[in-house]
Amino acid sequence: MKIGLQVSSLEAYLQTPHAVQETFQKIRDIGYKYVQIQYIGNDVSAESVNESLRKSNLICMGTQDDFYYDQEEFLNSIDKIIARNLLWQAKYVCVAVVISQNENEIKKLSTKLNDMSHKLNNNGLILEIHPLFPSLISLGTTTPLDMLWKQIDDAILLQPDFFHTFMANANVADIMSKYHKRIVEAHLKDFRILDGGINMIPSDSFDDLKYCHFTPLGQGIIPWKDVIEECKKYNMEYYWVEQEKWDKDAFDCMKESFDYLISCGLNA
Repeated sequence: MKIGLQVSSLEAYLQTPHAVQETFQKIRDIGYKYVQIQYIGNDVSAESVNESLRKSNLICMGTQDDFYYDQEEFLNSIDKIIARNLLWQAKYVCVAVVISQNENEIKKLSTKLNDMSHKLNNNGLILEIHPLFPSLISLGTTTPLDMLWKQIDDAILLQPDFFHTFMANANVADIMSKYHKRIVEAHLKDFRILDGGINMIPSDSFDDLKYCHFTPLGQGIIPWKDVIEECKKYNMEYYWVEQEKWDKDAFDCMKESFDYLISCGLNA
């Protein structure tokens, strides 16, 4: 049960090689040992990132990339993604997905994911999907994620984001019980609702995100101790702290979340 940081939380501090090195060292000084990498600046080479990982003594367990914005661009970049992950010794390749309720669209998505998974597996890597909250909305007896799950390769893992779980009014216990054999890690992101008169849950619109105020873990409305206990039941390995917006020093936010998870009995 290891605490890690999704470095997309600090995108503004990852846009040059020097900034990446400084940021990685600050992450390590807080106490994080493990990172998931996303949103490194375009002008920062994979080799430079690898050097920064080495100098700061951080371990990259995986990466995340945009997929739902432009699937074809991602698929065209798969060889570069594989080479980068192998260089960083990053085992998991995570892609965020918005799963349609349309069966034909689900079939198209499953075909792309299965093909991608096979190519990654052939290079010693593992594909994870990160469903955004519209994918978790109840359709009565099923969800878009359930529908997709029946069609994807058994080698594909699920990486829940419990913020999105909460936004969809999905049940963490149900998700962990149903999918735990294919869950290794999850995102933890806390928030408050800016307008108490807004009924956002369940939400299927990204417009509702404007009402969310992201906070360090334990300072928002998600019952993290209950969530963590559910994850502990199934020995989930990595807990990725994530907070992309802040109203105070970003690194203070990352430290407060780290300290909170330590207080919940997780390991650095």
